[in-house]
Amino acid sequence: MLKKLKLNAVAADLAAVRALLNSRSIEEDPIGVYQFEQRKEELERQLQEINETNEAHASLAIFFGGGPVQGSRGINADFAGGALEDVQELIKKCLATRELGALAERGRVPLRGNAQLLVTDVARGSFGFVLEEAGGEMPLIDTVLKDVVDEVAELISNIASSDEPDFQSATESLDGRILLSLRQFFRRLDESEATVRVVEKDRDFLLDRGAVNRARTRTEAIEIDERGEEFEGTLFLLPDSKRFELHTQWGGESTTLVGPVSRDVLRQLAGEPELGEAPIDPRDVPRTAWSVRIKVREIRERGRAPRTAYTLVKLLRPSRKAH
Repeated sequence: MLKKLKLNAVAADLAAVRALLNSRSIEEDPIGVYQFEQRKEELERQLQEINETNEAHASLAIFFGGGPVQGSRGINADFAGGALEDVQELIKKCLATRELGALAERGRVPLRGNAQLLVTDVARGSFGFVLEEAGGEMPLIDTVLKDVVDEVAELISNIASSDEPDFQSATESLDGRILLSLRQFFRRLDESEATVRVVEKDRDFLLDRGAVNRARTRTEAIEIDERGEEFEGTLFLLPDSKRFELHTQWGGESTTLVGPVSRDVLRQLAGEPELGEAPIDPRDVPRTAWSVRIKVREIRERGRAPRTAYTLVKLLRPSRKAH
């Protein structure tokens, strides 16, 4: 089961046992107090063990409520199958975009098999499903798919957020085919009058009917054109806030490009072993001009002026001494 769901379940049991202990005294019920003390110690031990567990595989829990759900008894099969397929498509496209850059406008999504999740449990309450990455032994470090699932959960949350900056941040990371999958997912939820709760890693959020409708309206109002371009200039990186600033020449004029930094760039800075590259100190980067690859997105939304968003996707090479 997903680590956060385990934590929630054990924490709820522990709170109930503590409440029972507080309602008893050793004079009135010595055996009951002794038993509940033993149970409390056992739950506290379980809580510590779960907290110390490294969950390196991708895992995600999705709970549905509203129209398609009949209490804890069941869920409309067509809706459940379609919604899970929408989420799986999002994960596949985000993985392919991360590994290969921009996707073609049409055609089969590459690396589909690498993004496959298994339904490993059915979660009650509302009605939900636990999805986990296939694989045997738990790796020592987070898998790429775990990072991608984290991105997808964050994306779903931010697209539906009532906080405008969160939504604007989400649009900076969208491409056309990911937008299509988001549009399909939120349209399915909205037309079925469904709600959705997503639990992943430390994230746990509920999208009620208003949030679902807001997300559908937004995704249907957006059109995105994107391309990858190579730039050269003086680069400043802020890894903690995952932002960059590039002073460069574009169209014969000096300009400054700012935006988010992709996780791949953060991996380059950290010098993760599978990349076969030495770590890069962000403080040294501005001392030398760099050639970089930037994803340029032209974003058009109904009722708003078009805007351009930039994402730093790769550090290519140092080019020359900066002046």
